[in-house]
Amino acid sequence: MYQIVGYYICERIPIPGWLHRSGTMLSVSGCFGGIHPRLDTCFSQNDYIAPEEREGYKTRWGLNEERAGKLVAEIGALMGKGLAEDGRFTRLDDAHYFYESYFSNGQCILASLSTTEEYFEMLQREMVPAGPGTGSLLPGVPDENELLGFDILGWDICSFHSFLCNSLYEMLPGVRFNHYGLLEHTFEEAAVFSDRIQGYGEPVLWVPCRIGKCI
Repeated sequence: MYQIVGYYICERIPIPGWLHRSGTMLSVSGCFGGIHPRLDTCFSQNDYIAPEEREGYKTRWGLNEERAGKLVAEIGALMGKGLAEDGRFTRLDDAHYFYESYFSNGQCILASLSTTEEYFEMLQREMVPAGPGTGSLLPGVPDENELLGFDILGWDICSFHSFLCNSLYEMLPGVRFNHYGLLEHTFEEAAVFSDRIQGYGEPVLWVPCRIGKCI
């Protein structure tokens, strides 16, 4: 049984050129910038996001001043309780609400992230020390959503790294990807891959994960 770690609103984004593949991809890793709402752009106050980038984000998702203000207020009400810093929702109904209210224009998928009990417990130990709003609220419910593919992820402070970073996929002979840019292998094969890359790339515990489609 796969236990759910959380839910993400993921945009299908162009595959970066450094991956040497064409098409689009789906990832719950913040390394690729396809998770919505983008908290650094529409919620957090920081200096490295230019004003024009913030305005562009609003325009792209049809957020006039009223809707943008409502989105910020709703994020604030949920932050640290049902929404983590990396955009991970801990309850499906909250994720569904945000998806339908702001990101249902056909560019995004409401995805579930899950793994088997053994790896779920590993992730829980990795995530909980980060505090409220990160790993302290893992749903742990069965993932019965449509399978999109598998991924290999590692938790680092407040978000997931992907094994695609640092080109770790090059260490995996015969690796295959589907049209979502996810592993076209069985979970067992993904687990073998995760063992093979332990200790490489980012200083994280690499965990095989299942990505499902809620909407």
